[in-house]
Amino acid sequence: MRVLTASLSLVTLSAASAWAQQPAAAPSAAFDLKVTEKSCDKGNGADCMALAGAYQRGEGAPRDAKKASDFYKKACEVGLAPGCFELAGIYRTGQGEKKDVDRAVVLFQKACDLKHAEACIGLGTMYSDGKDVARDLGRAAGLFTRACDAGTGRACVTLGVMTRDGVGGPADAKRAVPLFQKACDADEAGGCGELGVAYREGRGVPRDAARAAALFARGCNGGWMPACANLGLAHESGAGVPRDAVKAASLFTRACEAHDPAACHSVGLMHKNGTGMAKNATRAAALFKESCTGRYGRGCYELATAHYSGRGTPRDVGQAALLYRDACNLGDLRGCISLGDMYATGSGVSADAVAAFKLFKEACDGGDLNACVRLAPMYEKAEGTSFDMPQAMTIYKKACDSGDQTSCYRYARQQRRGQYVTRDVAGALQAFEKTCNGGVGDACYELGVLYETAEGVPRDLARAAVLFQKGCTAGQQQACARMKSR
Repeated sequence: MRVLTASLSLVTLSAASAWAQQPAAAPSAAFDLKVTEKSCDKGNGADCMALAGAYQRGEGAPRDAKKASDFYKKACEVGLAPGCFELAGIYRTGQGEKKDVDRAVVLFQKACDLKHAEACIGLGTMYSDGKDVARDLGRAAGLFTRACDAGTGRACVTLGVMTRDGVGGPADAKRAVPLFQKACDADEAGGCGELGVAYREGRGVPRDAARAAALFARGCNGGWMPACANLGLAHESGAGVPRDAVKAASLFTRACEAHDPAACHSVGLMHKNGTGMAKNATRAAALFKESCTGRYGRGCYELATAHYSGRGTPRDVGQAALLYRDACNLGDLRGCISLGDMYATGSGVSADAVAAFKLFKEACDGGDLNACVRLAPMYEKAEGTSFDMPQAMTIYKKACDSGDQTSCYRYARQQRRGQYVTRDVAGALQAFEKTCNGGVGDACYELGVLYETAEGVPRDLARAAVLFQKGCTAGQQQACARMKSR
């Protein structure tokens, strides 16, 4: 199943955008600059804020960023948290004052200490992103905690994602759940969406597809596009809701139109396969491009494949290679493998065994069995790396245990010979039998030789002939030669 979930960067707001969204209150109709300024000078923080807002927006006073800054300073000096917060934004962006990040940090901290939740979020985001300040995830988590405790749902979502994913501390999916629940209870759509992911995947709570779908619906109705995309997945697969490809397509489209890259990938797949909507390779390629532009690895992989095959877009193998690299860098291991295959065969790029080895190793280390199956023979044949049969055997065994028949055959071949692993003819026989039945022609040939030479089994030339024929049919040339020599 495809999995969609919000990343931390989708949850948080930058400090600069946060302050810009929270201007001071507009002055009343009876606003008088001189009277209000005198009141401000006497320590009336609310009037200082009114003046700052008037000069900042040019409402009731000439637009003047410097004067706005001066009045925010006065409001902050008398302990008004919004004044410190707005002033921090000014120093962070350099609008009205010379840019001074250190000063902005001090002011954000002061506003946060005065229980201004947005200031805590703004400063926490700076530390979590590592923008303008040294990255400090522990400090960021502490600031988001303060904002969450103050009832700001968005901060609870951010903190929940960090807690679940182990950002700034140990991963703890169970402890993240009440944070998402608190945000959802506060009508924060992202909290409902992330809580839905927890119930769908059984992360910190028992798996419950129906509850997950209900939470996705709530998050989607609240405007959280990843929740719409996840609800689309639920309808696509029938997980907790009736299977409905048309409804899934509609949800994916809605989220994609709001620039959710994962949703664009999903609706692109539906166009590619003709599921829930008309089959349209050109439209699919366009959607994969939008998804890839949004830095979604799976979208880059599909776009690369479209360019490689010329399906829905002009065939361009060089562009495919670049996009496979993007997919790989963005975490889609299929991109690493596909690009590795291109380097291994010299298809569209110059053959480069070292580059292929590195890509296959990256994907294998990431847990992709297909990459491991490609990697082991490179250790065995010293292609792109030094000869290392023990490492090859380790990978063959792991891949065999995961169900790859060719790896089982290659491991059994060494078992039979007692090379690099303990000799075990009985184990090799059993593996050859299984993999031969699984369509591995080499295994049929090896098993035939054992019956022909009575190695580990009674001699049985008729059985050997059947096995050679089976291996030959599977394309094993040595088996074909044995058949001709009879």
